[in-house]
Amino acid sequence: MTTREERLRHLNRRLMEAYESERARIARQLHDDIAQRMAVLTIELDSLNQALPLSLSELRRRIGALSDRTRALGKDVEAISHGLHSSKLDYLGVVSASADFCRELSERQHVEIAFTHDGIPEDVPKDAAICVFRVLQEAVTNAVQHAGVDRVAAVLRGSADEIQLEVVDGGRGFDPDEAMRVRGLGLFSMQERISRVKGDLSIESQSGAGTIVRARVPLHRAVA
Repeated sequence: MTTREERLRHLNRRLMEAYESERARIARQLHDDIAQRMAVLTIELDSLNQALPLSLSELRRRIGALSDRTRALGKDVEAISHGLHSSKLDYLGVVSASADFCRELSERQHVEIAFTHDGIPEDVPKDAAICVFRVLQEAVTNAVQHAGVDRVAAVLRGSADEIQLEVVDGGRGFDPDEAMRVRGLGLFSMQERISRVKGDLSIESQSGAGTIVRARVPLHRAVA
């Protein structure tokens, strides 16, 4: 590897670290500040609603509706926080973070997301774990939002040398080449992440025939 290639690789690694650090900072701010303040607001609205006399039923109803909307907004903020940065990825690993993400998205979007895993090592390097999680996050979200399906399957398979990801949906499909040209559906982001860890990404899709996203992330070659 030439000196120039080494500098570019180092710069890419630093940029990705800065990107993830900023995501983590914003996620903490959403979770620790805004979400907590909204929770207090919801409690105060509920308390006010309970304190009103029964004769003011219409006012009670409107305050109750405001409380419900505030609570729903708080859940959306929490979802954004988790989407930006999963603390479970740091402390519990890629399997737990991926499982929680799929479960929360399934509940929020009312779409079945079947997540399974097999043979994932406990000591996955941080760069590889972030890459796998972000690609899974992007691929599953794309399927839920754009494929028009009520079920998505996501599978992680691992060995000592690599992690393989497969996300399958039976939805409307698309033209992967065209999507890459216009940098649509987050495909460019997935490709960039995979390339940084010297992995492989393949997308099989056609109109009306669903989509299969496959990624391979080598553990021993993840960017140091």
